[in-house]
Amino acid sequence: MSERITEPVKREATTGPGERETVRETHPAFGVATVTRGTGTSKALFQSDVLHNSTVRLSVLQAERGRELYRDYVHGRTPVVEVEMSMAQWGALVSSVGIGSGVPVTIRRTQELFQVPDLPYEPRMQQSVTEVHTSIDKLMEHSRSTLEELTEAIEGKKGVKAIREALRAHTGSITHAANNADFAVKKLVDAGEQVTSQVRADIESQILEAERFAVGTGSSIVAPEVRLSEIDGVPAGPAMETCRMCRGSGRIATGPWGVNPPKVTCPECSGDRELPADHVYQDDTI
Repeated sequence: MSERITEPVKREATTGPGERETVRETHPAFGVATVTRGTGTSKALFQSDVLHNSTVRLSVLQAERGRELYRDYVHGRTPVVEVEMSMAQWGALVSSVGIGSGVPVTIRRTQELFQVPDLPYEPRMQQSVTEVHTSIDKLMEHSRSTLEELTEAIEGKKGVKAIREALRAHTGSITHAANNADFAVKKLVDAGEQVTSQVRADIESQILEAERFAVGTGSSIVAPEVRLSEIDGVPAGPAMETCRMCRGSGRIATGPWGVNPPKVTCPECSGDRELPADHVYQDDTI
């Protein structure tokens, strides 16, 4: 193993606005990583059989550190690499740390290429279908060949030994065809399930995003509630449930609809987020 080289940080003192002294520091090891989510025109991604209009981009940039007013400021500068992933690929990346040989991503930018050419849309599912057709055709051709040999041995009266050998070859070709066809179909089913998983991840992410804009940015996980009155033996109050109208956010969107529609206090729970379990909602009385 080669010896690691340590290089000192380069520092450059300058004068900022208001005659404030600032220090600019650089080093080849300085970097920042950003994750952004984007939507737009459908595009093809590496190792994905569907077109995606909602993706995640991971960017790594070289960075510099500034020192001013007794604190550090880190800024990203030159891009090192930028990759784009589908929602399914992003989920696999963050949930498979140290597992497997890596998650496929689509490279969008490198230090050498400001813009990497786009991929053509060539679904691997079509490749799987083509391979299954080719495999089945070869198996059927071999079975027909052994059948012709068996027929020729019988009609040509080549003897019991020749007929048995031809029959054994034909039987083997049929067994071989059944096993190989079963394997090919299984792989085709696996490819179909993978496409379904990719589509499901994209659909679920779009539903969550739409709900976040329409209802509010509530937490996606809720901690269990502990009622101390029940633990201490004090009679508990009336059973409560999350308000159905605002879904526990305390506010509802009004209009006009857009990316960030205006919101008002929920008229059902008055912003308390919970109501008695036997509460009669306004819509139920109409």
